Amino acid sequence: MKYRILLVDGQVSFCQQFKTILNDKGHDVCISHNPDDALEKLSGQSFDILLSDMRMPGMDGLALFLSARKIDSEIAGIIMTSNGSISMAVNAIKQGVSDYIQKPIEPEVLLMMIEKALQERQRTREIRHLRKALVQGFSYGKIIGKNHRMREVFHLIEKVAPSDSRVFITGETGVGKELVARAIHFNSPRKNKAFVGINCGVLSESLLETELFGHEKGAFTGADRCKQGKFEYARGGTLFLDEIGDISPALQVKLLRVTQENSMERVGGNSPIDVNVRIVSATNQDIMGKIKSGSFRMELFYRLNVVAIQIPPLRERIDDIPLLVHHFIHCLNRKFHKNIQRVSTRAMKQLMQHNWPGNIRELANILERAFVTTDGAVIDSIDFSNDFRKSTGQQALYPVDTDIPFKTAMAMVQQQFEKAYLLKVLQQCNGNVSRSAEIMELNPRTLWRKIKDYRIDRLECILAGNRY
Repeated sequence: MKYRILLVDGQVSFCQQFKTILNDKGHDVCISHNPDDALEKLSGQSFDILLSDMRMPGMDGLALFLSARKIDSEIAGIIMTSNGSISMAVNAIKQGVSDYIQKPIEPEVLLMMIEKALQERQRTREIRHLRKALVQGFSYGKIIGKNHRMREVFHLIEKVAPSDSRVFITGETGVGKELVARAIHFNSPRKNKAFVGINCGVLSESLLETELFGHEKGAFTGADRCKQGKFEYARGGTLFLDEIGDISPALQVKLLRVTQENSMERVGGNSPIDVNVRIVSATNQDIMGKIKSGSFRMELFYRLNVVAIQIPPLRERIDDIPLLVHHFIHCLNRKFHKNIQRVSTRAMKQLMQHNWPGNIRELANILERAFVTTDGAVIDSIDFSNDFRKSTGQQALYPVDTDIPFKTAMAMVQQQFEKAYLLKVLQQCNGNVSRSAEIMELNPRTLWRKIKDYRIDRLECILAGNRY
């Protein structure tokens, strides 16, 4: 097969000699004698492989290769040197170079290296396309997941999006509630109108009121002009009320009226304004607990909760982590103009064994930290040292809800501990249920039942490549 090769070396005779050899084998060879000229050629032409001398004025061969990768992320590289060392070779390979060869060079050896490098390049390209297809096959908009609970979420989005039904999304902080809201909007007949989101938990009552409903000129001190609220701004589209559980009782009454009458009044105004928006709400709180305590109106909840969507935390969908990691690496490569290929088996195991209290948001942040601190093409280790609980010396505590009876609270804590304990032992035993049951001094049938109850039946299959 014919390949395009850029040969970069300061020795004119060497370049001519190997250009002839490579041309005789059917390859198209372009010569450059310095890094600046090479980069200019790389910017204007497409090459399959960069064959570069290590020591050159201004920029060494490895730096040239890394610059070439920013221009073409799929170009293969071979570094040549007359005084190489094992440490230099290892460093070059870590940075993504395919091979490393010392001068004087045997033509047949170089030809074999070229063939090997291009075969690896082809395999990498195929794997990248397969992974991309896999992510696309298990995604809905920008939401990614193959876990059965996420597939249920996708199914609900698909069913509810074409209607105007109000949707109530629940889930922990960082699970992607706004992504679900956006997926509903952009798959609905309202997709060509505005999607307007507001976080109800970060604004004071008065400010949130004017943000939602707007105000008339002179309604209060400083209101020197009329202002449209989010309900008006989102006319014909979707209004996403995030952290709806934090709004005050007074605003709950006003919001209930809007949902009942499909009209509202600006602050300081008397004229009713028609409301034509689809309301999607979300919270990370125990909304039923707030209803029982009287801090959230039941009638408003039922107005907003026509269709309920619960997003599982990341620790309950561990099998989605490899897909999410591939997606984030792709996004980070574009953001930072790097070419990191993957995470190592060791790093992936670290990610799979973490409890993820911050969910998808935490995963994205930890991967970005690993990304910017990695010099090579593979992320080999994950640093959790910036975890808040570790950095403050605090232990991870179970949430304490004093509104429920002591025995009920104790049972909840016991269940959480039991699940964590089962997961830890199963991970240590690579998913071997019989061995895990022996360590725990449990009947294997009892362990199987608990695995089913806690929905961890496939975890070790993913970690160890085996079924239980």
